[in-house]
Amino acid sequence: MTDLSSPRPGPQPFLLLLDEAMRYTRRHFRAIYPAVAIPIALLATAVGVAQALLLDRILDTAGTPQSPLISLESIAASLVYLGVLIVGYNAMQVAAADAVAGRPIDVGRGWRFTLQPRVLGTLALWYVAVMGSFVLCCLPFFFVAPLLSFIPMAMADEGAFGLRAFSRSSELARHNPGRRFSEAPWFKALLLMLVVMVISYVVTILVTLPFQLPMLVDIFRSAAAGEDPTESMGSWLWLQVPGQLLGALASTAVYLYMSFGVSLLFFDTRGRKEGTDLVSAIDEVFS
Repeated sequence: MTDLSSPRPGPQPFLLLLDEAMRYTRRHFRAIYPAVAIPIALLATAVGVAQALLLDRILDTAGTPQSPLISLESIAASLVYLGVLIVGYNAMQVAAADAVAGRPIDVGRGWRFTLQPRVLGTLALWYVAVMGSFVLCCLPFFFVAPLLSFIPMAMADEGAFGLRAFSRSSELARHNPGRRFSEAPWFKALLLMLVVMVISYVVTILVTLPFQLPMLVDIFRSAAAGEDPTESMGSWLWLQVPGQLLGALASTAVYLYMSFGVSLLFFDTRGRKEGTDLVSAIDEVFS
């Protein structure tokens, strides 16, 4: 297996990077995946059950179009799930970084590391910056997101937090001495994000569609017959619970692949940049 944590004579080709990420994922899947996927999947199931119970309660007590389908309870449950998702995915990124660097894998350490206030604060700033670039204008997202994609690695491997992590990620992502667009780390990070988004979308559809299709057919049939489709939504929503469980398991597996891709790209970029800087410094001393 190629060691991307050391300097390389040239940029790692993107397709080889994808191949290496898959090799690392297969090799370390059992050591990393269960410790993150199981709690995330259980929480996703709990959120699905809470949503089904909420809808049942709404339909039983009121059942009118004016009844709110979104409540403070559902919003709170979704926020808790999102928080655990962010923490779990970062814990997985820490474990992937350890694997690529040749260190012992300890997912528990990844959870404990991520739960530090300075790490949580940096992650919050990161998500606000990325989502802000998407909300304000969609196009900047495709530059801001990959430019800041090394923030988890900067925290996990270099102990940089807050604005230092932002600066370090931007510095490495823009390192492109060859001035070739296809070799720019931020462009490779963008391609990696797009590949993972497509894979995640396809996998999620394949996993959840069998549970969603009967509900969609029933809704369209009720609408065509002039009936209120919300009357049967309660029973169908319970069918979505196992779909959410399987969807969470599938999405976590895909993100593990992305974690290794980001780690490999980070070490490859840093190794080439720092190796080049070292050679330049030696040349200046002896020139």
